Amino acid sequence: MRETLGIEKVKTGETLTIECVTAPDRERADAIRPLLGHKGPHYGFHIESALAGRCDGLETRWYVGAIDGELVCNIQTVERIGAGILGHVYTRPEHRLKGVAKAVMALQMQDFRARQGKVLLLGTGYQSAPYWMYHGFGFRDLAHAKPGKMRYAAPGAEDFEQRLFAEPAHEVTAAGWRHWPLVALLASVPGAGYLRSVTMGVWGVTVAEGEFCSYFVQNIENQDARSFVLESAAGAVLAIATLLPDGRWKGDVRILDLFGHPSVDPDDLRRLMSALPISERRTQCYCDPDDAPKILALEGAGFRRTAILPEQFREGDRWRDAWCFTLES
Repeated sequence: MRETLGIEKVKTGETLTIECVTAPDRERADAIRPLLGHKGPHYGFHIESALAGRCDGLETRWYVGAIDGELVCNIQTVERIGAGILGHVYTRPEHRLKGVAKAVMALQMQDFRARQGKVLLLGTGYQSAPYWMYHGFGFRDLAHAKPGKMRYAAPGAEDFEQRLFAEPAHEVTAAGWRHWPLVALLASVPGAGYLRSVTMGVWGVTVAEGEFCSYFVQNIENQDARSFVLESAAGAVLAIATLLPDGRWKGDVRILDLFGHPSVDPDDLRRLMSALPISERRTQCYCDPDDAPKILALEGAGFRRTAILPEQFREGDRWRDAWCFTLES
């Protein structure tokens, strides 16, 4: 579906037509692909899936700008229940420094608010030119995250996460594309521990845009991989758990990872874990010693602490121990 959002004049006096293309859209696919070809294979898989309508409820939009009928700029958002990730911002080299991206983003942000969007997340180079463009549109550094991770809250949505995560756990369901921005939102909130997911590489407060996408695409056809989320009735992701073979070892060992919002209690984490076939083989889970809900959930599921790995990871300026929990088949 295509919608013209506006027509603007750029610095050169050229006319820029700005559209919102909502996936799936086969008509615009061939024009959009060249603006996204520089992205890696994992993002490329999502783009092709979205264009073909195979993203199970994930809202993918491309905000594009055209000069003389040629698409010259793109901004992508992926969204669900008011939460989204903004990325893939690209302008063709010959059209840079004209104010094209800024013009497209102005209408993209306007459209996001008009659709009752609440929160957008992104990652960029700290204090780079794009950083200051995003800053001009209301994005601010994500608290407790590495520089360059940014958050935008629409007017009246400053406490969106607090309200969303206050809802109780409702059901456990297989992770899908629709959970991508919601896992990102979960990762953007401080958790009980800094070590969150070794499998996805989620540490501390972050956006988890590439982490979830990379994990999901790598394992989408892996019959031995499982991933489930704990959802609220409104569809918020309160916790995520993954299980797959641990290729670092020659033996038949699997690695379990899970992290949740601090409001989620150990019983709900254990309910999430019960969706995974963790009792079939030897399973290990690495844990932050500060993550009490996760530790209680693991112990309640029959795991026992089998190793303390001293100074295994770094949190800021401090080296931290990691605990290894094991469940024998």
